[in-house]
Amino acid sequence: MTEKRSFLVTTPIYYVNAEPHVGHAYTTIAADALTRARRLGGHDVFFVTGTDEHGQNIERIARERGIPEQQHCDEIAAVFRSLWERLDIRYDRFIRTTEEEHRRGVLKLWGLLVEAQTPDGQDAVYQGTYSGWYCPRCEGFKDEDELQQPDNVCPDHELPCEWTEEQNFFFRLSAYEEWLREQIESDRLLIRPESRKNEILGVIRQGLKDFSVSRARVKWGIPVPEEPDHVLYVWVDALSNYITALGFADDGENYRRFWCGAHERLHLIGKDIIRFHCLYWPAILHAAGLPVPTREFGQGFITKDGRKLSKTTGNVIDPAALAERLGPDAARYFLLREAPYGADWDFTDAAFVGRYNADLANDLGNLVSRALTMVSKFGDGKVPPRPASVSEARGLEEELQTDAPVAWPYAEGRRAAVLARYEAIDFSGALAEVWSWISQLNQRIVAVEPWTLARDPSRRDELDAFLYRLLEGVRLVAVLASPVMPRAAGRIDGMLGRADRAPGPDDLEWGRLEPGTSLGTVVPLFPRIEKKDKEKNVPETTPPAAVPSKPEEAPAPAAGPERIDIADFARLELRAAKVTAAEQVEGSKKLLKLQVDLGTETRQVVAGIAQTHAPEDVVGKTVVLVANLKPAKLMGVESNGMVLAGSVDGRAVLCQFEGEVAPGTRVR
Repeated sequence: MTEKRSFLVTTPIYYVNAEPHVGHAYTTIAADALTRARRLGGHDVFFVTGTDEHGQNIERIARERGIPEQQHCDEIAAVFRSLWERLDIRYDRFIRTTEEEHRRGVLKLWGLLVEAQTPDGQDAVYQGTYSGWYCPRCEGFKDEDELQQPDNVCPDHELPCEWTEEQNFFFRLSAYEEWLREQIESDRLLIRPESRKNEILGVIRQGLKDFSVSRARVKWGIPVPEEPDHVLYVWVDALSNYITALGFADDGENYRRFWCGAHERLHLIGKDIIRFHCLYWPAILHAAGLPVPTREFGQGFITKDGRKLSKTTGNVIDPAALAERLGPDAARYFLLREAPYGADWDFTDAAFVGRYNADLANDLGNLVSRALTMVSKFGDGKVPPRPASVSEARGLEEELQTDAPVAWPYAEGRRAAVLARYEAIDFSGALAEVWSWISQLNQRIVAVEPWTLARDPSRRDELDAFLYRLLEGVRLVAVLASPVMPRAAGRIDGMLGRADRAPGPDDLEWGRLEPGTSLGTVVPLFPRIEKKDKEKNVPETTPPAAVPSKPEEAPAPAAGPERIDIADFARLELRAAKVTAAEQVEGSKKLLKLQVDLGTETRQVVAGIAQTHAPEDVVGKTVVLVANLKPAKLMGVESNGMVLAGSVDGRAVLCQFEGEVAPGTRVR
């Protein structure tokens, strides 16, 4: 049995100068998948993400918007949280640098730094004058050899830098050069991919420079106690989130367990910020006498049109639009399967739709549909009897190929190999392993021809054994894919007659399906995107406003309204909304004007329910709202959404919930 360990997994905290882009989603989905995989392996994991909310850019943007800085931060942080919910991200802590707990933790760390001495006896923090080329968008100084000429242009933001001189506090990084080299060369601080490690060692060989840890020109931040007209810069403020989120300010239990006592402290980061995470942050912690990170993984860039994705340059892909188009599981799968994590790769709509159709609709979707349909047809819709042993269960597979015990998911070593791929942050490799099993399972259906076995009563036991191990293979595939596609795994469990829950170590064992269990309803897992739909590009900034066109030769429905597929339905954003106020629309007998709470916002909605519901009767009710309708005016009153209700004998009956549901909860 694997030893149970404690792990910390973090993403960078994302800057709230604009709404999230696909690069943010890429890192956060990876962290979520790794967290789920480790929990599947039986480990304790704490997953931290959040938002960086201080600095000159936030001052500027809030000023341009004409709102307070905190209001701007609150609004953008809510957008990040909403996106993570849509992408099925399940973090343990969402840290914001404007929180009081964070401020106290930062000041505690600062107090340790100002008292710290370097190995050669100097003050770790000192005051000095900094002069150099400053990028306001990066909020950082640039070396002259980094800049593009003419005009000293920042390579990241493609905007000119400013020559700046100011008095700052500095951290004496140069004094920790040898310690950092030894940590990295020995892999005590494990930096991967290997190319990132070599890059950092190259920086050390060039000689490390001290860096500024305060700013005099910025007001929106945490004031330096010794110089209240300065604020602490990002290297102390934002980087500290990894410990302040755990309760460092009060030496909290999570800090002791998942930082001081963790088997691993892992930061998933973009390759553009590895220098700060692999040099600045470990040195700061070491100087303060605190444990340092043990592992850093530098994510590659997703590009579009060959250029880095950037909010500032406008070269973006909206991750919410990707999830809305084909569902969150498809977006998660594509981002983690398309290329090795850590490599640069280029996004194309054709690749996204192509992999969806090939891997999800054809391979996995067809396997699930075929397996469950055959059990419904040949096995009375119930899980067949369990074969006596694993060896017996894979007997027919051994007839087909001699290496079947290694290749099939029944082999415990292969299940461990998938978890090892996840642990190595090789998501593409883990999924490739699972998909090789999906291919074998599909091949076995063709080779064995269970429909032929079903025609021969004397081969009933053989048929039952095959169907059981086929269903068990489907279940194990779902379990091992669940870190990347949790929603699809839950749906497969439901079709197998099992409760939808987060899988654990016991679910990795062969034979968990109980014979005699009635299967659930078989529904399409990933409906195929047809040619006419492929011609529509994935939206880059906003979700699609229209449903896909019908196939040219779609058969006419036999009766009733025309049916839509699951992709069409997924375009509707249904959310729980709590009515906070209601009044009759002037001049109308049918319309009520409602104010509804959606969790992150309040909206005005007009509903045609006045003839059956008095205003005071609906206040406090939680209803179902179609939240992504375009605004419309009814009797001159703007409505931002539609309240769902049934019509019973001409009376409007509101759609409500059996239990307590928080405002803003997605209805599916």
